[in-house]
Formats: sequence, C-alpha cells, structure tokens
Amino acid sequence: MDLLERKALIIFGEVQLFQLARQAIKLLLYEEKIRMRFFYVDYENRKKDGLNGIAKLTSSDNVKIYYSEDAQTMTFGAHRRIMESKANFEYRKMDSAMKGVKNLLDVLLMHDLDSIMKDDKNREHQYFIVSEDKKDFDGFVNEKSKKYRIYRISEVCKASACVDEINSLLQSNKKTSQTSEKEEKELILKKKEQVFRSFFGKSLKSKYEEHKENIIEAYLESSTKQEFNNKLQQYFYNEDVSYILEVTKNFTKDWPGR
Repeated sequence: MDLLERKALIIFGEVQLFQLARQAIKLLLYEEKIRMRFFYVDYENRKKDGLNGIAKLTSSDNVKIYYSEDAQTMTFGAHRRIMESKANFEYRKMDSAMKGVKNLLDVLLMHDLDSIMKDDKNREHQYFIVSEDKKDFDGFVNEKSKKYRIYRISEVCKASACVDEINSLLQSNKKTSQTSEKEEKELILKKKEQVFRSFFGKSLKSKYEEHKENIIEAYLESSTKQEFNNKLQQYFYNEDVSYILEVTKNFTKDWPGR
C-alpha cells in the first residue's frame, strides 16, 4: 500500500468518525428535547406547597412562578430549595396597576403557556400548570391536550405520577376501543353468515348441500367477486361456479369486479 492509499484511508476514517459524531450529537439533542418540561406555577393559589419536588428537577426542567402583591412572600426553606435546584427559574409578578382585573394571573399564565407551546412543532415537551384552580385551568388543559402534552398538578413532585396515570388511562381506553371494534366486526360477520346460511337453504339446489360449508366459507372470506370466484373454482366446475355466482349476485353486487 503506497502513501497515497494510506492517506486516503485515513481521510475516509476521519469522515466516518465525523459522521458518527454528528449522529450522536443529533441523538443527544433529540433526547434532550424529549425530556424538556415546563412548570407554570400559580403561586397565588399554591404558595410554597406547589414547589414541593423542585429539588429533584434537572437542568432540562423550566419553572416559571406567577405571583402578585397578595402572594409575594417565600420561606427561607423554599428559597433555599430554588437556589439548590438544577432547574431554570423565572418569575413574573402581576402589575399592581391591574390588581382589580379578575383572574389576571390565570389569564397571563395561560397566555404565556399558549405562546410557548406554539413553538413546540414536534409536540415533544411536557407542560404542567401547578395549581388547584380547576375552574379556571381545566378547560384550557382539556382543549390544549388535544395537541400538546399538558397537565394540571397541585405540586411539582406529582408531575411524573400524573403523566403515568394519564398514559395508563389512554392505553386502557385504546385497548377498550380496539376490543369494541373487534367485537363489532365479529358481530357483523356473524350476522352476515346467518343471513347467507338462511339464503342457502332456500335458494341453492340440494346438489350443493354437501359443499354447503365450503360455499359459505368462500363467501365469508371474500371481499371481491374475483376472489369469490377463485375460491369456488377449488370445489366446482365452471358451470356450477357460474350458477352459484348468479344465484348469490345480490350478496356480491357491491363488491369490486364483475
């Protein structure tokens, strides 16, 4: 191997390593996006209790605390937990000039949350409203949950349990829906078989009685006229097949083919 070939191999290896590194970075960034969580805290409603669990948050968690003049005090313990937490914290105080506006804090919280969710194009992040105010927030959460992973919890520490509970419920509903669809299809097929069996005894010649189950099976397993024809060909001559197709044409008239 000459010098030029060795250089080519080295360059090729470096290119491969670069590509692998780039893929790894993309994967890490993707994983980080999936783990992003946003906690919007109604401090006026929950005070320090809503912050229970912030010590276990990570650097990919974001906490925004909404408070007003009526709720702007914090214990040393809560302040210490915020300082020690790895999460990113942000604060928004309600304008005292707008103190008389009804539900101002709730309105601004939902407005800010709605704005940030619109940037979540892949709908990968999780959003939590930390409040016990069901009246003002549950309607918003129910509507936005059609597109985004949004939940209302009473404390930060209940985030994971809430997500697990919702996912479990959704999975259960999915299984129930799938079971219902399966049962409905089975019921339709059973009714279809009953009608065809009743017709068979009244309309087909007795010479086909010994092949009754074969004909019924061929009909139930077919979805096109050609498929029905092919299955009948396995048991009968062309003349018999033509007769059966003619007699049963009312059952197959909406099927594709001719």
